[in-house]
Amino acid sequence: MVIVTERSEPEQHLVDALRASFDASVMNFGSYNILCTVDRLGAPAKIGAARAWGGSLLLVGYRREPVEIVLCPVDLDDALGRVQALRLGEEPGPAAAAIPTLVNLTNLAGMASEDNFVELTLSTGRRMKLDLHEQVRFDEFPEVELHQSRDVKDFYDFIDYFMDIVERMNAA
Repeated sequence: MVIVTERSEPEQHLVDALRASFDASVMNFGSYNILCTVDRLGAPAKIGAARAWGGSLLLVGYRREPVEIVLCPVDLDDALGRVQALRLGEEPGPAAAAIPTLVNLTNLAGMASEDNFVELTLSTGRRMKLDLHEQVRFDEFPEVELHQSRDVKDFYDFIDYFMDIVERMNAA
């Protein structure tokens, strides 16, 4: 998530809790920009906004060197529990780790974007349809809005960059 200094304290708690989920699951976590999204093709999440969207909640990490995307599932109960602890001034426990999916030049079979969706197909046949939004809210904290418009714009720029590399490789 892009560093934004004008975040409210409740929004910063949400960012910190989500970032902790990503950091617990991904090696070299500091080299990725991340955004919160939902995989519309994934199993429905148990709670929160992801349930309303009808998909599984993911943190999408991406970096340009080496060019890759990491799709990290989020245990929403765990992350929102850490938000609640922070809101109460308590020290949250460690984040639950998840098994991320790596998307890079060796396993990407296809990528397309339309409106607020980015669809990824891996060489294994697995497909993901990422539903990107500039603002995200969770049912448990409706007063807190996660602002990620800069992240979404940057991710679309990254997708263009990624596809340019794929096209150059295919032309060679």
